[in-house]
Formats: sequence, C-alpha cells, structure tokens
Amino acid sequence: MTINPHWNPSLVNDYKLVNFNVPKYLITNFDNLNRFKRVNRTSTMIHLIENYIRSEHQKMKEDNTLNLMIKDVENRNREDIKREIRKDVREVRDEYEPPIIPISSDYDNDDWENDLMRL
Repeated sequence: MTINPHWNPSLVNDYKLVNFNVPKYLITNFDNLNRFKRVNRTSTMIHLIENYIRSEHQKMKEDNTLNLMIKDVENRNREDIKREIRKDVREVRDEYEPPIIPISSDYDNDDWENDLMRL
C-alpha cells in the first residue's frame, strides 16, 4: 500500500462533493479539451472557480472605489447646494420688511374709505 506524502487525513473534511447538471454538448467539449490538455475535470473546475472568485473580488473592489467616488461627488454637490440655499436665504432676509401692523389710531378715523382710497 502506497501512501501519498501530501495526503492529510484532516483535509478529508475540507472538501465538498458538488453535483450539477450541464448540457451534454458542453460537457463533451469540456472533457475533450481537458483530455487534450491532459488535465482532469475537477482541477479545471477548481481553477475556473478560483478565477471567478478573484475576478469578482476585484470587481467588487473597483465598484467600491467607484461608489466612494460617486458618494464624494454627491457630498460635494450637496455642499454646493447648501451654500446656494444659504445665500438665497440671506438675500431674502436682507430684502424682508416686516409687515405693517395696524394700530388702534388707524381705525379712529371715521373716514376709513377715503384713507383706503389714498393708498
């Protein structure tokens, strides 16, 4: 009995059997290519899965960088909008005149219609 020097009994549980359906034409082409390259199906699948994970991880990093940039631009634009709103509010305050509040002496005159016409 030959024992593989790289075999480790503790690694036996570090694997999981995965079964899934694949169209026949695709698996035939896949197997033919693997035979031509002299690699087995499992090693190719593991390689493809690893590449997929690395690729997606890189895309997620890029997406996060893009998201951070977009968020930064949005925040800067919000600050610009806030400044513009503050400026508009200041202008309105500067132009604001309080309403004229009538006092009782305004109504003492019996000729209020003439006073109204003079306005």
